[in-house]
Amino acid sequence: MPARPEGAENYEVPVLTDGTVVLRRLETRDVPQLAANCADPVAAEYTTVPLGYTEDDARWYVEEFVPEAWRTGREYNWAAADAATDRLWGTVGLNALRGTTADVGLNFGPHARGTGAAEAACRLLLDYAFAELGLTYAYWMAKVPNWASRKLAWKLGFRSPVRIDGFMEQRGASVDAWLLTLGAGDPRSPQMPWDGPPPPAPARPVDTDRRP
Repeated sequence: MPARPEGAENYEVPVLTDGTVVLRRLETRDVPQLAANCADPVAAEYTTVPLGYTEDDARWYVEEFVPEAWRTGREYNWAAADAATDRLWGTVGLNALRGTTADVGLNFGPHARGTGAAEAACRLLLDYAFAELGLTYAYWMAKVPNWASRKLAWKLGFRSPVRIDGFMEQRGASVDAWLLTLGAGDPRSPQMPWDGPPPPAPARPVDTDRRP
């Protein structure tokens, strides 16, 4: 197993920051935003959060599930927040710990899209996991066809995408997934050309001065 974070048995969560994003312990004040993030249709489509997610679900996750997971070493989840305002962007963590490897898991709200917060949070997590916990490999699983998740993994240097049909469990169903790998010594930048769909073309400006 990877090394345990110092103080994990007492739910002491290390604070990680790059000055823009901060990874910290999930707190009760995060419950409303966490519930909104998990109720987002994109989260319902591509993650394993329960359908009809409520603040009661979020409160249980923050106050019971996450602390117990830290104490037992089952998984380590952080709040990812704006370093200036402390507003919650989403959650990021290490799960499926085995040997000296772990899976990266994350869920960010609609308000975080396009801000770079998810990428920054993942870089903080990966730096900590490799340098402090001794991980040799991190794995990324994305439900097909979650191209946004796969592109984020690509930006972070994850490589060797493999599609495995029916590999991911989502609310009792088996769904197709991509798996990608990042080694401790791998560069944290794209290792191959992007092979997914191109970004949408920018909308053409409307010529308001045109005359018929």
